Amino acid sequence: MTSAPDIVGIGVCTVDHLVTVPRMPLRNENMRALNYARQPGGLASCSLVAAARLGARTRIIARIGDDALGEYIRQDLRSEGVDVSLLLEEAGSESHVSVILVDERTGDRSIITRPPTGSAIRPTEITRADLEGAQVLFVDNITTATLQLAAWAREAGMKVVLDPAQPYADIKPLLALVDVPIVPEHWARAWLPGQPPEAAARRLFDAGAEIAVVTLGERGAAVCWDGGLRRFPAYAVDVVDTTGAGDAYHGAFMYALLQGWDVPRMADFASAVGSLNCRAMGGRSALPTRAEVDQFMLRANQS
Repeated sequence: MTSAPDIVGIGVCTVDHLVTVPRMPLRNENMRALNYARQPGGLASCSLVAAARLGARTRIIARIGDDALGEYIRQDLRSEGVDVSLLLEEAGSESHVSVILVDERTGDRSIITRPPTGSAIRPTEITRADLEGAQVLFVDNITTATLQLAAWAREAGMKVVLDPAQPYADIKPLLALVDVPIVPEHWARAWLPGQPPEAAARRLFDAGAEIAVVTLGERGAAVCWDGGLRRFPAYAVDVVDTTGAGDAYHGAFMYALLQGWDVPRMADFASAVGSLNCRAMGGRSALPTRAEVDQFMLRANQS
């Protein structure tokens, strides 16, 4: 392995096929695409790349196929500085693929996914040493392996950050080991129908989270911590594509945790990174460096 990481993430890696369209197609409509791009994606993958662009050392634990797409994922993560020593291939399996339709007018997206055909990471394939030196663990789903890693991380005094890819009822056992749940608004609504996002943030905090966040897209985020409950607005940018904005937010929040900032500064910084990522097509194309974020926030706060 390379030098000890600051952040370890476990989750699914994908290859995203991004197609920009004038508007979302109607039933049986034949529409000409305005643009096409291919790039790696996935919750854990993009969050770790976002943190790496900002300056954190990151490591991913994931399964890919032994197909050409799997090699594409590996090479891209390596080029971003992510430690891929625990990116495991499974013989004869196919990697995860998504097709993402992006509305040119609004930046909104619709996603079609073909799940990977390989098996999930098993607890026997991970060890405590995989977390050695790290300060943050990122998880995006509940499996026997993520539960084991989260328990080890808790014992080691690491911060566990969660972006749930499964509903509350499924993810509940993992939440008990999570310090910073950062959940999207649609997840919060499914869990607490008819209640505002602040209610979900408060419930997660009261259940034991150190910081609880509900992301709200262009409306920013609702954050609850021991200093209170408040909304942090998103930053204004020219939106091209909202794909990966949440992942960028997660990566930035984890980077901010490493800096030891107070919660308002962490939330404001993460909002800036999430907004900046919407400037170009794809989940990674516009991920900023730390210097770019600082300059952007300085200009925005002066205007």
